[in-house]
Order: sequence, then C-alpha cells, then structure tokens
Amino acid sequence: MKRFPLRPRIALVTSGTGTNHGGIGVVAGLIVSALEGHSRLTVWEHHAFWPRFARIPAAVGRSFLGSLKTPDFVLYDHVDLAILHAVIPRLRSAPYAVFLHGIEVWKPLVGRRREALIGANLLLVNSATTEAEARIFNPWLPQVTVTWLGVDRQNEIADVRAAAPMGLIVGRMADSERLKGHDAVMDAWPLIKSIIPDAKLMIVGGGNDKGRLQKRVKTERLPGIEFCGRIDDTQRNQMYRSCRLLFYPSKQEGFGLAGVEAASFGVPLLGLAGTVIEELFPTGTGAVIAKDLSRESIAEVAIPVLRSSQHASELGRAALARVNAVFLKEHFAERFRQALAPLLCFGAAATNAQSTDLEKRTA
Repeated sequence: MKRFPLRPRIALVTSGTGTNHGGIGVVAGLIVSALEGHSRLTVWEHHAFWPRFARIPAAVGRSFLGSLKTPDFVLYDHVDLAILHAVIPRLRSAPYAVFLHGIEVWKPLVGRRREALIGANLLLVNSATTEAEARIFNPWLPQVTVTWLGVDRQNEIADVRAAAPMGLIVGRMADSERLKGHDAVMDAWPLIKSIIPDAKLMIVGGGNDKGRLQKRVKTERLPGIEFCGRIDDTQRNQMYRSCRLLFYPSKQEGFGLAGVEAASFGVPLLGLAGTVIEELFPTGTGAVIAKDLSRESIAEVAIPVLRSSQHASELGRAALARVNAVFLKEHFAERFRQALAPLLCFGAAATNAQSTDLEKRTA
C-alpha cells in the first residue's frame, strides 16, 4: 500500500456544501467536518445550478487546475462527478473514493459511470438499503462500505407531550419523486381527521409538484393542511420542536436525513415497511411503521401517536436515544475516517491536529 503523509492532501469534488445543495450538500459538509485536523483538504466545487453548457467545462477546468498539484486522494460525492477522474490525466494516478446516496444509483449505470465505480479504490454508501437497491440494477457493483450519516446533537428538545396533534412532512415535492409519501398521507388524512378532529398537517418544502398537491387539498376539501414553503434551518428546527409526529413514508430515501433530524429533537417518525427507516430505527427505537402506502395503513399507525401525547412522548424519547447513540456527526466522522484509514493511514499526529488547511475554491 502506498504510504501517505500523516495529513494527506485530499480533494473533495462536490456540487457544494450545506442545506442549500440538498441532502448531498449536507453529506459534503459532514465529510469536510470529518476531515478537519486529519488532512490538508481542498474543495473543488462543481456549480450544479449553472446551465449545463457552463457547468461541465467549469467542472473540468476546476479539476484540471487542482490536479496540477496532484492530491494524495480524491473524494467524489456523486457518481456523476467521479467521471472526471478518467477525464483529467493527472488525476488518473491518484486513488479515489465515491460516495453513493440513493436514487442516482437505483438505475442501470453504464459507460463512464460504471467505469468510475469499478475503478474506485473505495465506495462509500449511506445505508445497506441504498446498497441493496443499487445491486438490483447493478449486480456488478464492487464491495461497498456502509457509512451511516450523522446530525447535530440538539440542546433544545421538543416537548412532545405538550405538543398539539400536529403532523409534519419535510421534503421536496417533485413530479419525478412522487413516492416520498405526500400523496399517501393526504389520502389518509380524512381517516385521521375523523378520529382526531383538531389534527393538523404542516408540509415544509418546495418543488414543481407543490401546486398539484395544493390543488388536491382545495378540490378534495382536506381540512387542517398547511403548506409552509421553503424555510431556513432555524424555522425548520422550530417546526420539528412543535410537532407530535414526522410523516416519512418515503420509498425514495437512501438514508432519510429528515427522519433522523426529527428524531434528534425527540420527535417520533412514521416510516414505511421495507425502506431505510426500518434499517435505521429498528423496533423499539422511536419509529412506527406502515405496512404499505394505503390510506388505511398510514392512518392505522399515525392515529395512536397523534391521539396520545404520552405515547408520542415515549416514542420520541426512544428516537432521541437512538440518534444520540448512533447518528450524531461525531459518529459519522469516526465511521468515515475508519473507512478511509486503510487507504490513507491517518496517524496520531493527524488525530491531534487542531485544524485543516481548507481552501474553498470555485470554478
């Protein structure tokens, strides 16, 4: 195995860090935090919001300039970006890893995307659920290392027992992602309201399918449903602290950050059988599971939680304990560094370093 310095030069190729870039941006931020004090890290940012004719040359150009001082290791936070490794000649000799998230690999991968994953020195995946689904479409997929994500430890926990019977949905509403559960919860809402007349449902997020869902509420006369639009992190956290249940019956989550975020505030969540929520929150750890997306199944598991604040509080405490034991940012950082350690040989000196030489350069 090639030997690297105790603080190796690592390039992270990403579309950006933080919630403005969605779940993948959150993961990129987690990676940056995990490598603080353990590497000399440079972020090569690919501008995903730019027009295609501009962003592709910019990404190639940024990677080429960065490669003039060849890094010891390259991390790609998306399979599409990993294609660059074969395109830039000076990068070809550098070992690299690719992080897999979910639906981007839940389809047949061919050509350069397939080559990028086969040629990687390490494949990281956010859950065993993501891996299993990816192998259905890509049975050739090399060995992967499951690296569960992490969230902040919360100091201000929700008082679920005092909360009104309010359910919450957090997530993008896109016409290409209609299996996230919005429709299923709305289908079940009349049944829920018939038992809990004062129940409310708050829907956070934007997207091109929001108008259709709002029209459903109006035409079907679904009472107690409010769309909050896109809100900042502070407002979102306040919504978590104000609700009694997070509805998360999504078939399209590779990890489900919103579910773990809600649980970090001590809020129980409703998941769907056969999805990642069963992997992350096994029986007794704060989730209730609907057997399918039918209105009866959703209502059957939601009603006891929304109706009983004591029951919701007990579930919330279990969810909080699960997050604090397994899903904090420091847990992710340890898992992530352990996955990279056989390739990079992080040493004690790196572990004790106080800061990373982080240069954020944009194309």
